[in-house]
Amino acid sequence: MRSVWIPRTGPPEVLEIREGPDPEPAPGEVLVRVRASGVNFADVMARLGLYPDAPRRPCVVGYEVAGTVERVGTGVDGQLTTGRRVIALTRFGGYAEAVSVPALQVFPLPEKMSFTEGAAIPVNYLTAVLMLRHFGNVHAGDRVLVHAAAGGVGMAAIQLCRIAGAEVIGTASAAKHALLREA
Repeated sequence: MRSVWIPRTGPPEVLEIREGPDPEPAPGEVLVRVRASGVNFADVMARLGLYPDAPRRPCVVGYEVAGTVERVGTGVDGQLTTGRRVIALTRFGGYAEAVSVPALQVFPLPEKMSFTEGAAIPVNYLTAVLMLRHFGNVHAGDRVLVHAAAGGVGMAAIQLCRIAGAEVIGTASAAKHALLREA
């Protein structure tokens, strides 16, 4: 299996492709055959040595992926079956041909969505859901301020607020106002 490693801090040129064995899913984990990986802010900051939650170097980059379930560890429910199209929040390790992920961080990928589109969802949308539903308790009729609304999490928050029936007020640089009107 090939994977992309951060051997040391630096520009993109420090990244290395290495060969290694496929991981084995531990109990409660799912082995995902990766078809697409998102390029996340955490990946870039980890490469620069500026992300405190990154694993120690050398490490494999990749915070979010889309792919298919290849194997499941013991204790994983029947929804995540072999061959199922999924997205996953990997918290690193995702820039690989396969990654083992806790089942609670793996979600079905709709059939109409490509793997490339799916790989852009986990961090942005899960962050927005956590903020809006769990911490903000947003409901229809609420007025919500979304700071940095033109970013990935901001755009996800706008869409989720609209689905919930909330009014959205967003902040962004003037150059991004037209983009936000289309969101």
